[in-house]
Amino acid sequence: MNFDKKFIEGILTDFHEEVEENINLIEMNLVDFEKTRNFKLTNSIMRGFHSLKGISRLLLSMEIPDRYIEKIKALENISHKLEDLTLTLGEKMDEKKIDMLYEGLDLIKKIRKSFEDESVSIDISDFMKNIENIKIKKDKETSLIETKLKLLINLKEQFFEYLINAEEYDMLQIERMKKPIMNILMKIDNKKLIHKFEEIIKYIQQKNKNSIKKTIDEFDKILYNKKDEKVEDVSIEFSDTIRVDIKKINNIMNLVGELITIKNTSSFLLKELYKISPVLYKEYSMIFSNLDKISVNLQEQILSLKMVPIKELLYRYKRLIRELAKEKNKKISYEISGENIELDRILLENLSDPLTHLIRNAIDHGIETIEERKKLGKNEEGLIKTNVYYESGYVYIEVIDDGRGIDSEKIRKKAKELGLNTEKSDEEIINYIFEPGFSTAEEVTEISGRGVGMDVVKNNIEKLNGKIFIETKKGQGTKITLKIPNSLMNVEGIMFYIEENKYIFPFEEVEKIIKVKKDKIHNYSNQIFVEYNDEIIPVFDLKGILENKEYSYEEIISREYKYDLLPMVIIDNGNAAILIDELIEENEFLVKPLPEYLKHKFIYGSTILGNGDIVLILRPSGLVI
Repeated sequence: MNFDKKFIEGILTDFHEEVEENINLIEMNLVDFEKTRNFKLTNSIMRGFHSLKGISRLLLSMEIPDRYIEKIKALENISHKLEDLTLTLGEKMDEKKIDMLYEGLDLIKKIRKSFEDESVSIDISDFMKNIENIKIKKDKETSLIETKLKLLINLKEQFFEYLINAEEYDMLQIERMKKPIMNILMKIDNKKLIHKFEEIIKYIQQKNKNSIKKTIDEFDKILYNKKDEKVEDVSIEFSDTIRVDIKKINNIMNLVGELITIKNTSSFLLKELYKISPVLYKEYSMIFSNLDKISVNLQEQILSLKMVPIKELLYRYKRLIRELAKEKNKKISYEISGENIELDRILLENLSDPLTHLIRNAIDHGIETIEERKKLGKNEEGLIKTNVYYESGYVYIEVIDDGRGIDSEKIRKKAKELGLNTEKSDEEIINYIFEPGFSTAEEVTEISGRGVGMDVVKNNIEKLNGKIFIETKKGQGTKITLKIPNSLMNVEGIMFYIEENKYIFPFEEVEKIIKVKKDKIHNYSNQIFVEYNDEIIPVFDLKGILENKEYSYEEIISREYKYDLLPMVIIDNGNAAILIDELIEENEFLVKPLPEYLKHKFIYGSTILGNGDIVLILRPSGLVI
């Protein structure tokens, strides 16, 4: 059968996404199954492997590129074997089988990766030998039930496929197909399944195809325990949606950004129109009002398409915690709250590495060993928890562990060795772990101490225009909080002049805006201070910073200011004031990304005003702290 090249490319894209979805589904349920011993979860695991096998066979029936055929065959074979292996999981937990399922899943991940990176080599021969060598010990009763269940699944699939696809029903054929199914159902003695199957037969006699399809779905839900699974947070929900390439959504988002710019330009022109004709202004203001509403609604809808639940990321750490805890001989439970909170997909992708590092550090250096916890009178099972919540337009992600905490005295000692200022409070000293290469680790492990890489975590979070905070108590645990903007598209801020140029500070870094008389400005040893609310605050002249020039106290005071009052922006919890020339307005601005060569720690982004002016959005903390 010949297929269009573009069609095949689309099918392969969908294939990659479905494989990824099923890998996540299986891994999440497998971790939960190992922990809870809830055998209903094996149905979800089995369905995941069954889906992988099915989509592989579908793809092999098409004319796909030759370079993919062996890989997809390998995926089909492994999925089939793992599906069978899952079916053999009995009431007693068999660690060898569990480890084999994880090993097979990792091999599937490798096959998935090989589609994108052809240098990744795939050899499944050893795995296939190992899985064949596993002794499947089943008692007679379990074996009989499994055989009946497998037979039921095969027979009902054939019967239901006939019912859905046949244009007219052959009642003799139906009679032949229904009898063995009913016999198995009676032996299994599941009243719900029997009742649903009898409903299907009734609708066949009534020739009610819609009700047949509906009841088939209900039968499958009961068979695969879809309704009865009460373990929380164990499965990813698959919704009736179309798959859209994220690049297409980004392209639409860029077009919406252009529309917002045109809207802002219209707003500027509308003000100019009022000077010429108040009558025309009135008519066009109504049109503009509609444009404003539509463009804002359109922007919100497009942004919502890019939002995904954070559980897509957080659930992946279940496997990471399982593997590292086993390696370190530790017992660790993992709790999640706020997993349904949504974030921009770009933010989620950029949070993956920092969160992984924090989780790994908590496991490796936060949570104590079982023996240590027993000596300390703690529960031998440690806890890692991630809390996610909204507050004031930001998403907060807390990574909490009940481990040994961070020793501030060790940090102080190390800081002294490195010649750093140690005349600080314990809370301030802790922040030295964000210094590049700072570590108190006594031994080098895969993750060497809390400080290694924490500077990278901080830098990655700041690239997202976010912040990171630490709270810790020795012997009790650590809480690391990430504060992330909900979206990278908009920012609320204050616009101001420096001479003829306009700039913007985001509100998130602004403590307050003040205007002071010249007699409140003082000069001590070539450092300018402002006297405000009985406090002396150092002043930084933004004009001089941007020009890379140091202006004297006299030059600053001699400048002309509106109403002879010096406007300043207070930042850093009131520890610094930035002098500007003139305030313009407070507003919400659409953030435009900058090219790589313009990116800097003190540049947040840029925006385009209604009159076409491009304005830089600056980070005040990056300029003066």
